[in-house]
Amino acid sequence: MSGPLHPSLLGSLLAAAFAIPMATLLIWMLRLPRPVPQEVARAVRSVGAVQTILVPILEHYYSERAVELASRLGQMQKATILIGYVVEVPRTLPLGVPLPQVEEQASHFLAQAKTICSMHALQAQVELIRVREVGEGIARVARDRGVDLIVLGISPGERLSEGSAARTAESLLRHAPCEVIIDRLAETSIGADASEAPAGAAGAGLPRKEAPRRPV
Repeated sequence: MSGPLHPSLLGSLLAAAFAIPMATLLIWMLRLPRPVPQEVARAVRSVGAVQTILVPILEHYYSERAVELASRLGQMQKATILIGYVVEVPRTLPLGVPLPQVEEQASHFLAQAKTICSMHALQAQVELIRVREVGEGIARVARDRGVDLIVLGISPGERLSEGSAARTAESLLRHAPCEVIIDRLAETSIGADASEAPAGAAGAGLPRKEAPRRPV
């Protein structure tokens, strides 16, 4: 038969039994996240609340880059990316006039944009958007579709004080029902010198002055 435990051994066992849970509790307490300031928490929640992002395709490379930017902004909350290939149709033509060349070009670039979204495991919805005026048309789509954020990509060569890009950006800032991000690359940014694919010949078979315009 074994004799009684030595008092010093018994004390050591009791001390270890007490110390282990206390150490575990201390480690757990030290790993608790620090309190977040209310303003910081509000900013995080506001971005996390973005569930639908609209990216208008105006300039091919820069719009595709805007799709990538939108995908990263919406990745954490699994936002839906709405990609619209925007065609400005003159008022001298019916809004629903057949545009086979534009539709073919739109299909190509929308497929590429959808691929970008799939790389981020995000759902993408694509469509051809016919408008009379680009900025107001995009704002109307955003309103009708309940969009939370518009991301507009433009080339570094565009000045926001003049040109069609300036008019579109200003119109969106005035009329958009949601948050708007204008993504204009610096001339020194990677990919800023990307060449633009030519705009589709939407007026094939029509007098040249009647051709629907692709905004630049």
